[in-house]
Amino acid sequence: MPAQTACPISEVDRALSAYINSRQDTLRIRRTLSKYLTSSLRPVNPATQLQHLNHECPQNLSAANTNPPGLKDSRLDYLQALRARAKAQAKHRELQASLEQLRTRHVDDNPTQPESDHDDNVTHGYVSLLRQRRRHAELQVIQESLEKLFNVKPSTASSDPRDLVKRTIGEQPDVPAERLEHLSQTDDDQAWIFKLKQEVLEARERMERAQAAKVKAQNESQSAPTPTLQSQVYALEQARNELIEWVQGELGKLEEESIFLEDASPIKRPAKSGAATTDTASSALDPALATSRIQASYDKYTAARARLVEAHTSLQNPVPVSENDSPTENNNSAPIAENATSTCSKPTNPISKLLPYLPHLTYIATNERALTQHTVYLAAHLAAADQEAQEALMRLSGESHLLPAAGGSREAAAWARTAAEAEAATEQLVKERLEESRKEISSVTTIVDLCSLQSKVLDAI
Repeated sequence: MPAQTACPISEVDRALSAYINSRQDTLRIRRTLSKYLTSSLRPVNPATQLQHLNHECPQNLSAANTNPPGLKDSRLDYLQALRARAKAQAKHRELQASLEQLRTRHVDDNPTQPESDHDDNVTHGYVSLLRQRRRHAELQVIQESLEKLFNVKPSTASSDPRDLVKRTIGEQPDVPAERLEHLSQTDDDQAWIFKLKQEVLEARERMERAQAAKVKAQNESQSAPTPTLQSQVYALEQARNELIEWVQGELGKLEEESIFLEDASPIKRPAKSGAATTDTASSALDPALATSRIQASYDKYTAARARLVEAHTSLQNPVPVSENDSPTENNNSAPIAENATSTCSKPTNPISKLLPYLPHLTYIATNERALTQHTVYLAAHLAAADQEAQEALMRLSGESHLLPAAGGSREAAAWARTAAEAEAATEQLVKERLEESRKEISSVTTIVDLCSLQSKVLDAI
């Protein structure tokens, strides 16, 4: 029965549990021993008067060799252990005597050579090594027990603050798609105020020019003759074509600007190589050039819109023509027709035949614009998917042991060739295994036939 209070180290408790008993077992064993000693002190036979003393501490081998009556279980084991110990001591004495004899004989053979202390040093070293091994084994047991205790209750040591912050708020987002030079600019307030005043003056000057141009255009429109219906329709068609071209150009610019914003990120920006690349990038990112290009496109758009509004207003509010003014109108229409013929070709079909198709033309223009937008959207998505596929192929080519990392690993053809080669090698291996299996099956069939034939012959005999 083990002790009621267990040792905190499991290995020590398990090693000493066989030698530790409870208080009740200890008292019972003591009572049994006292009873045995009391009965042994009053022997019935004088020959066995000191037998218990010989059993407890025998003085010689003859006392240990006697087998008293009624000796069994642990007492018999103890007696056998004493006999084994006596034999071991006798063997040890014999070995020591032989060793001493060898030493003395060696000294007698070489009387001039002094006896060295090498054997004693070796013995001391070996004994110290044994003690160190024993201590190491004990320390190993204690270390394993401590490791198990630490595993049961892991330590709550403070981890790295950077890891704690990373687990709490997650990864840091990418740097925004903006040039770091713009973020690092530190202009003072006076420079910004001067720039604002300059912009205000330029805007006021542009407004004055626009007002003067507006007054001039109004005067010219009042003095100019009334345009005909054909010229108005032609102007509408030209405005429509210009609007379509402008929308297509702006959609293409939007796609280029989106790609530029992605490439402008400091993380995703590719490495620049060469002076030509630097010059091209600086010219492409020139803010003055971009501003002038946007301003020209906007002026073109406003001009086309103004022409379209004027044509629409003239169609909604036609100028009445009297009979008296018909010769004048005919005379005025002649130079207008000549000017229109000189500048552009007139439509061959009458306007009355084109008016029913205007809704269809508008619907076609709307569909064309929608298709253009959808085409740009699909092209952007296809480019992104192609880039992702190329990156995945590069990563897989680096991880694969079949495909080399260099030499066309981005193309799907390399993967197809590798797959074909692997398939051919697998097919060849399978065919070889099948051929070997067929040969083994044929040999087994031959052996079975021979065995059956032999059994038939034996049966016939």
